[in-house]
Amino acid sequence: MRIREERFSIKGAPLDGVNPLPNFRRRKPTVIKCNDTFPNRLKVGGAYITKVLPYLMQDRYSHTHVDMALKCFVLENEYLEARFLPEYGGRLHSLYDKVLKKQLLFTNTVIQPGNLATRNAWLSGGIEWNVGNYGHTYTTCDNVFAAILSDGQGNEFLRIYEFERNKSIFWQSDFHLPDSSRHLIAHVRMVNPFDKDTTTYWWSNIAVPTDTETRVLASNKNVISFVQGECRYETLPYINSLPGIDVSYPTRAPRAFDFFIQKDSDNESTWEAAAYRDGTAFYERSTAPLYYKKLFTWGNHRAGEHWQEFLSAGKGTGYYAELQAGIAPSQLHDIILPAHSKYEWTQCFGGMEIDNALAFSEDYSTAVDHLNIGIKDRLSFDDITTLDERCTRLADIPVTEDKIRHMGSGFGALEIMRMEQDGDGIAPENLCFPSSTLGDEERVWLYLLKNGEFPPDPPDKLPLSYMVSDKWIDRIRSATEKNDSYLAFLHLGVATYENQRIDVLLTEAYDENREEELTRLAKAACKASVGISPSVLAYRNLAVIESTEGNKIEAEKYYDLAMALPEACDDFALASEYMIFLNAQQKYEKCWEIFDTLPDLLKKQDRIRISAALAAVKLDRIDYLDLFFTEEHSDIREGENSLTDIWFEYCARKLARERGIDSSNVEAMDKLIDEAWKTCPPAYSIDFRMSYNRHTKYRI
Repeated sequence: MRIREERFSIKGAPLDGVNPLPNFRRRKPTVIKCNDTFPNRLKVGGAYITKVLPYLMQDRYSHTHVDMALKCFVLENEYLEARFLPEYGGRLHSLYDKVLKKQLLFTNTVIQPGNLATRNAWLSGGIEWNVGNYGHTYTTCDNVFAAILSDGQGNEFLRIYEFERNKSIFWQSDFHLPDSSRHLIAHVRMVNPFDKDTTTYWWSNIAVPTDTETRVLASNKNVISFVQGECRYETLPYINSLPGIDVSYPTRAPRAFDFFIQKDSDNESTWEAAAYRDGTAFYERSTAPLYYKKLFTWGNHRAGEHWQEFLSAGKGTGYYAELQAGIAPSQLHDIILPAHSKYEWTQCFGGMEIDNALAFSEDYSTAVDHLNIGIKDRLSFDDITTLDERCTRLADIPVTEDKIRHMGSGFGALEIMRMEQDGDGIAPENLCFPSSTLGDEERVWLYLLKNGEFPPDPPDKLPLSYMVSDKWIDRIRSATEKNDSYLAFLHLGVATYENQRIDVLLTEAYDENREEELTRLAKAACKASVGISPSVLAYRNLAVIESTEGNKIEAEKYYDLAMALPEACDDFALASEYMIFLNAQQKYEKCWEIFDTLPDLLKKQDRIRISAALAAVKLDRIDYLDLFFTEEHSDIREGENSLTDIWFEYCARKLARERGIDSSNVEAMDKLIDEAWKTCPPAYSIDFRMSYNRHTKYRI
């Protein structure tokens, strides 16, 4: 089997750079609450935190589609054709079954980012490989390395790989489709080459098409589900949060929901499948430790339908459910990858014919048993174990530079240089990170490695990247002692404030005294940077720190100092963040004044327009809102209700005008908003609600 490299033509909305402002972590992890049904063994590691740095947010995209030509790699044999996109995290875009004559995955016909990932931008469709930290992975809309290797028997296979900077993990995923194979085979390896443990995460996220009768089944019945912010341990096909609904039918639920399917025992090979009324099913099966499965669905409601269409080609398109597979009991669980160790497993994807009478039996166990027999006939435990053993050997085959067909980031090469300089661990010998990948993002850190100090960049030039790990902080601190560099103190402030223990589970990592000390040191570093040379970023970082500590007046002063600098409006990020801050403090007049003085180019940014709309509705500027609701919006976060919240208050204020009610009367306005929820449905284009109860928010 040989791999084709092609240009793939598709309509889409390309990304246009990153947000230069560091997105700091929450100070305290969220610990999951469990009811009495929850086994004690599953409470271990039950905490999560969304952490972006050292990566930057990808919030620059629109909802306007242009012609795109993407690089892709195609694996094909007589049964299957698989297409991978290395510019989007190595995503498996499509998997076509030639025997069944159908796409096994939901195959999106456009590239449309949406605000659902850790770094904002995310795509629906295909299979996404999530590594590192809670949330859709850092490279889901980024380049990864791709190499074409040979298995020694005439078959080529594709390896995608990267260095994950948050948890300092090297990872690879090898994809095999040898002649006569009915399965696409993925073999994943995650490596911690250092002397200290690290925490980690992996979930393969599989989008499958759905219709009104799609049924999702799995090898095990016990699940972790969520009811009003509490974790429960339940048994399929019914869960307490959706009483009376067989949740193996994703589109029967009146709202979005998810649950995590548990393992029965160690060393088993678990599976999950989507069955269709056309007599076919998609399935995936995996080896240990990829035991755990998940189902996510948007449910059967107006906004869930809109979300799916918004992420695809529009009305009538984009309907999918997510079948996922992970190495922890849920995505809200943290696990340890010990020092000098690795996790690896094999996961297979394929399609097959089914008996509808059995697969859609009213008896849930009958349906599961039918799929279980069919999958075992196709891919028994012995079969996948044998595949795993072979793929493990092939995973050792080294990548040489001439085998690389697509380049990822330069941070892997930079990390290997640091490792060699510090005598800190040994990088995996089977992966190649060419020095040619070192570019503008790595420039400052390469300079620091070679010279022990930061380059003399001017303060009006925003950094392109950050380092926040223990492996770099001492070096950054040493640079502040070498000379008075505003940039050294700036980076010390960011690294100190963001630094977090990753060698223990999140439930053990939080130390209030340590967090207070980190805050004190970060604040001192930022002030030292300003003392050398004032900059937008140092003032802004001080504003964020003060705001997080609850010092809103001090935070506002620092935002004002940042906004007063000439370069403050070189990018929309600062103004956008400040307007959100002002609205949160109910300083709507000042928020509107900021908006009114911005350059026209910045006023067009979606997040700025949304903040301006919130200020406008509070200030009774109905004329602005009349136009706002006719415009298209692209940067709406999953679970965010901002557009509909503004809409209902807008309608309530119009009702108040009609009835002569004083809009400053809080109690009267609250009643009118309740009335608007019932009598003034929002336009379909702005409805992204995950719940139709005004006082109920979606879990995320």
